[in-house]
Amino acid sequence: MSEEEKVTETTEEKPTKNSVAKEIWEWVYTLAIAIIIALLIKGFIFDIVRVDGSSMFPTLVDNDRLIVTKLAYEPHQGDIIILDSEYKNREQYFDNLAKSEGKDDLSYFEKLIESRSMPANFKKKYYVKRIIAMPGQTVDLVDGKVYVDGTLLDEPYYDGVTSSIDPTVEYPVTVDDDNVFVMGDNRNHSKDSRSSELGQVPYDAILGKSQIRIWPLNDIGRTK
Repeated sequence: MSEEEKVTETTEEKPTKNSVAKEIWEWVYTLAIAIIIALLIKGFIFDIVRVDGSSMFPTLVDNDRLIVTKLAYEPHQGDIIILDSEYKNREQYFDNLAKSEGKDDLSYFEKLIESRSMPANFKKKYYVKRIIAMPGQTVDLVDGKVYVDGTLLDEPYYDGVTSSIDPTVEYPVTVDDDNVFVMGDNRNHSKDSRSSELGQVPYDAILGKSQIRIWPLNDIGRTK
């Protein structure tokens, strides 16, 4: 055998308990980081939600999947948003609980703990609606049409009649600070700001803006 052809036989090192433990730890660490990143993305950047119901028909239909952006979102008139319909009721629940304990308010962590045992009707329940009016604007319903600050609202997504659905809500209505007035595009089948049960929606109750429909595949595109 020539000098160039010589080889040296080696023996494989058997993995030690320490090396196996280290490898397992690296896998666990990597998985934990991935989960944390995923939760941060879901909590603060974007989310994927499923439409349940027909309140936004024909713009959106039951079982549509939407990408919702959250990061630095600022509400604008005409936006399709995802909102927590129980936000105000839940905050009132926390306020009452704080008063019963002699406190002015509950901390974030106290609310987090209490949310695990609160009544089911106060837990988060999401609606998809369209912003009709912003803070300070006035909404009126006249002859089946929507007027904002005295001007007929341009609604290319809806050509039907918009009626009052709650006799306790009187028009015109001026939108409060840090709130929006919302409606569903399917006006005859939508529980929205025309109802005192939902009413005006606080900014803090808004999850984010619907940007893209990703399901069904034949309807992929921007939502508007």
